[in-house]
Amino acid sequence: MTKQFDKNQFHHSVKLRVQFRDLDAFRHVNNATYLSYLEESRIGYLSTVFNTGKNNLNINIIVARIEIDYLFPLQLNDLVKVYMRCSKVGNKSMDIENVIVLVKDTQEIISARAITKLVYFDYREKESKAIPVKFRKKIEAFESKITN
Repeated sequence: MTKQFDKNQFHHSVKLRVQFRDLDAFRHVNNATYLSYLEESRIGYLSTVFNTGKNNLNINIIVARIEIDYLFPLQLNDLVKVYMRCSKVGNKSMDIENVIVLVKDTQEIISARAITKLVYFDYREKESKAIPVKFRKKIEAFESKITN
């Protein structure tokens, strides 16, 4: 049995349904597909925090690193919930934590855990930059309003 997590520490989630295209030859979700689940979660989170539509995310961040621990396989038609929170905002980067769970009736089984390092990036100059105060404050306000 996998270790539990405190849902109250996670401030955003998205629900997804496992589709045929997500599977590998062993009929479970391919490891690379989890990156797409994390991306879907990030898009939803950022559009919520910055009050934009999912098609209007003009936010200067890039993924610098992702670590994933695969704990329980997902299969066709499974209902999946991807929890997300920003656990740290540094000078140029922020840490994102995700927990991907299989939803079975009223139970949630942890399928994977992930840590993503996002870096604030200037595409014109092609280099990382300090996270602007306005950007930082929006994330901190979103994260703190949920837990207080």
